[in-house]
Amino acid sequence: MKQYRFLNTLVMALLVIGLVGLPSGHASAGGALVVTAVNEGNDATPGDGICATASAVCTLRAAIQEANAHAGADTIIFSLPGSGIHSISITSGPLPAITDTLTLDGTSQPSCVVPCIVLSGAALAGSSNNGLWLYSDDNIVKGFIITSWSKDGISINGNQNTIQKNDIGFWPGNPTSLPNAWGIEVQGSNNLIGGSGAAARNVISGNTYVGIAIARSGSAASGNMIQGNYIGTNANGTAALPNGETGITVYRWAINTLIGGTTAGFRNVISGNTWRGIDSGASGTRIQGNYIGTNAAGNAAVGNSSGGIYLDGGTTTIGGGAATASNVIAYNNGNGVIVTGSFTHANLRRNTIYSNNGLGIDLGNFGVTLNDLLDPDLGPNGYQNFPVIASATSSTLAILATLRSMQNQTYRLDFYASPAGTCDPSHYGEGRKWVGMATVITNVSGVWTNTVTASLSFLAGQAITATATDTGGNTSEFSLCRVAG
Repeated sequence: MKQYRFLNTLVMALLVIGLVGLPSGHASAGGALVVTAVNEGNDATPGDGICATASAVCTLRAAIQEANAHAGADTIIFSLPGSGIHSISITSGPLPAITDTLTLDGTSQPSCVVPCIVLSGAALAGSSNNGLWLYSDDNIVKGFIITSWSKDGISINGNQNTIQKNDIGFWPGNPTSLPNAWGIEVQGSNNLIGGSGAAARNVISGNTYVGIAIARSGSAASGNMIQGNYIGTNANGTAALPNGETGITVYRWAINTLIGGTTAGFRNVISGNTWRGIDSGASGTRIQGNYIGTNAAGNAAVGNSSGGIYLDGGTTTIGGGAATASNVIAYNNGNGVIVTGSFTHANLRRNTIYSNNGLGIDLGNFGVTLNDLLDPDLGPNGYQNFPVIASATSSTLAILATLRSMQNQTYRLDFYASPAGTCDPSHYGEGRKWVGMATVITNVSGVWTNTVTASLSFLAGQAITATATDTGGNTSEFSLCRVAG
């Protein structure tokens, strides 16, 4: 009898375990929390390991509450009924801030052409609603359409977070304007927005103000990376879908921000914005390998409306000398690059700058800055003097040039060729194709003159220009054009 009772008890226990273990829409918080409903609702018992509202469904709000209540990393995935776009309209206040490490994976939705899950704040009143607020470290957010939030589409206050494969500020195929105030705002450090290639690409367009703002609130932010995104264009990168101000703004409290990279997969397309492509007043900013003012193919105009890049403070590298770091800065309505501010330093070597409505490089933002004797002045890039080209011969690739600057100093001269007739109306140039460089040293009178043999070919009739960069990384404006013979 005792043996029978034991066996009966064992069988009942196994049945209970089996029932508990049946597949459910409410997975343990130690595993994946599965969102099964687009409607609103709080988690009934945060911290019990089950995502379930009082109506026994798992909403996004309930899943975040359960993840926050569970110590350690969590994952939220989606299994919403039906196919196509799924719109989660937030109606009972902003979603909870994410306070513990979380992977929020919108790409997990079955039968989804990513992104297909909409997080909309259109139903909420107030001026300070964020779509997602990352207040912890090491989070991953991917696969969402984030629209209509009165503050940030995504606000990042933590570190080492990754934001990938989202459309922020618009709904592809929806003709209605659905902007967030700001697309993404970053206050933390070492965060990655995007990554390499289409699988990681965010499209951040149509927002009221700035697409991506780094350290806007005045908090320190270092080592953030913006790579592989489309900012200010449609999802295909073929036409403008402007952010209302600048594509990316790096405020002065940020340091060591990387925009782009030295491989093609890290290239951002920063085009079509209402102000400029990039504004920066920060130190250590590197802008490399991007298309600024073109389409995603780099062969047609999607210009920013007030110029390509605007610098006002800090130390910035735009390009920098390596071929793989070169940016294409073209078709912008205004100058290609503006450098202002008494203590602004910008290395602008070896970029492809052409077909902008203003100067290729403008130090001071008031037109051509003419050379002066011994180059003693202070100001943006020290108002570095530019070279003067006396002649350029296409058959021998010989370029005769002179630099008058500070005495006994080393400079790097970069030479460029552009199609005939493309110089600015002032007759000062841009630089479509880099053709060579020389490292030179001025004499006791501050003068260097010699012939440089270009590394790459140029044609008779093309406009040849040059820049000079001192050892502190301060690059001049482009020189007066010289037509090649």
